Amino acid sequence: MKIVCGFFLFVFLHQSKIYAQPYSIDSVITLLVTDIEKDQIKERGEFFPGMFYSFRGASVPPHNYQPDNNVFFTAIGSFTLRNLKPFVGIQHEKAIDSILHRSSRAFPSFQQKDGLPLYNFWPRGGKIMPHSFIAQHMTQKFNISEDADDTVMILMSLQNNDSANLYVKKRLMELSNGGSARKNIKSTFKRLRNYNAYTTYLGYKMQTDFDFAVQCNIMYFMYEKKMVNSKEDTATINLLTEMVKERLYMTRPKFISPYYGYPSLLLYHLTRLMSTHHPAALELHKTTIINDLHALYAKAKYPLEKTILQTSLMRLGESPELPTEREIQEIRHIDQHKFSFFQARPAYWCRPLMKSIFLHVEWVNYHFFSPTHDKILLLENLAMRKNINQSVSYH
Repeated sequence: MKIVCGFFLFVFLHQSKIYAQPYSIDSVITLLVTDIEKDQIKERGEFFPGMFYSFRGASVPPHNYQPDNNVFFTAIGSFTLRNLKPFVGIQHEKAIDSILHRSSRAFPSFQQKDGLPLYNFWPRGGKIMPHSFIAQHMTQKFNISEDADDTVMILMSLQNNDSANLYVKKRLMELSNGGSARKNIKSTFKRLRNYNAYTTYLGYKMQTDFDFAVQCNIMYFMYEKKMVNSKEDTATINLLTEMVKERLYMTRPKFISPYYGYPSLLLYHLTRLMSTHHPAALELHKTTIINDLHALYAKAKYPLEKTILQTSLMRLGESPELPTEREIQEIRHIDQHKFSFFQARPAYWCRPLMKSIFLHVEWVNYHFFSPTHDKILLLENLAMRKNINQSVSYH
């Protein structure tokens, strides 16, 4: 009995000692880069080599968590890693280059069938919602087109050529609200329907759709490729600004962003656009955004949500607290079932009244997760802190 009690006392004191000591950001960055490289799929199976594992679950029990062979997390994870490479330390550049090279080999399986620079969420010729009870058997009836989110993230990850960028811009302009394809949005508030802004899907048969976070990503792409030169770009920035001015990211997050749906996720995407490309119209609302981020952080319960809120605050010049050792270990070792970075809500195309109802009917909605992408989000947080600390020390 004494031996058992002594063992548990030792474990308790050892754990207390770990959590009491400040950790080294560099050492955690090393662990995370190693984790990410180890996690990346190496052999063909449920997923293609080079991908980051992801899974999907229904919003309500039984969740039926299942592997989901989508390109989304590999695309956004690769984009984030490419941007982080200069800040994680020269000793990790080779590992990140290897990760990016492997992920790039998976992207062609999701490309448009004729080789156009457009990409789909699920692989070409594959099933939608694999392993689902019903949806996977309705792939032909409800086949979904290539989308702007995956397309722009993959193109920025690949550092693609100008002709591909220009083709995507032309397609986005054509399919924009009121564009030459003569598609008009019906699924948003009447006061927002006059904006000739970019839509989510790139197929001619898909409904026109506004998603706040997707539009932030599209505009990041336009600025990054120096293609902010059309009325659609102006309209999209103006639409984002109007939604920020009304603080719809706080009051109606699912309505303005069916695929992300949480205020913290919307502000993560918004602050990434603002901190990198500084659209003047959005900068006017910086103080309000910072205040809302602090309010969200004060209520945040989950390690992953706290991490992205910290990152968003740092982007706007704030100095939030560090992730705790316990939070780091949770993100590294435990799947974050309670906070998903992406959701599927089929009501995205409905008129406002029905949309408002069905966006909140959880039994028709799904959540998507990726343990590897969670680690990339934590790596982003710590790499940003390292860069900020180095910049301060130089001055």
